[in-house]
Amino acid sequence: MVRVCVSIANEKLKTLYEQINRAFDFGADYVEIRFDFFKLDELEQAMSIAEPFRKKAVFTLRSPREQGRFKWPRPFRIAWLKRLAAFKPMLLDVELQTLKDNCDLLEYLHDEHANLLVSWHDFKATPPYKELSCKLEQMGRYSKYIKIITTAKNVQDTLRILDLYDEANGLNLIAFAMGEVGTLSRILCPITGNAPFTYATLEKAIAPGQLTLEQMRKLYSRIDGTSLGKDHAERG
Repeated sequence: MVRVCVSIANEKLKTLYEQINRAFDFGADYVEIRFDFFKLDELEQAMSIAEPFRKKAVFTLRSPREQGRFKWPRPFRIAWLKRLAAFKPMLLDVELQTLKDNCDLLEYLHDEHANLLVSWHDFKATPPYKELSCKLEQMGRYSKYIKIITTAKNVQDTLRILDLYDEANGLNLIAFAMGEVGTLSRILCPITGNAPFTYATLEKAIAPGQLTLEQMRKLYSRIDGTSLGKDHAERG
């Protein structure tokens, strides 16, 4: 069964609880909560709102370097990442470079037995396969949960990112490409690549090529129906 995680990038604290519930009501398996969209003085309250859903949530706090919105100095971000880890979400998404640059954070996450999702993004292109393979190997030293997201400019880029699953033995890899051309990889990664889940949005896309949860569910329903029809035809 294909699992879908809905990204919630919500600037309005008062609607956070409603959006999380809507995502699950509409068929989401998990939610990703982008805490970097909130003001600094709202973070504590946002975490309290998200706490009841933490076992089915990915907590994320992106910096501007990663096209996020948490603009305060690095020590603030590290402190809040530790605070998010203390809530014990299903997964805490932390970028590879952040882990490399902050040994104290890595040690803290290890001591807290945090379920870490190591992520890496290329917002401009899809690197050569050898570079992607090396990146996968590096990230596998930090966690069994890995997210590699690139930007596709052509079909070859889309196929190249999906080829990474051939090397993901023993890893829970989420790899796809952004952009309109990369949309296919978002759909296929849990089917042909065995990703634990893929990402969608409730309404407005927060990343290029992102589909809504409704669109994702319709597509997977049609794919399942086609497969079922084929199975019946073969048995008949």
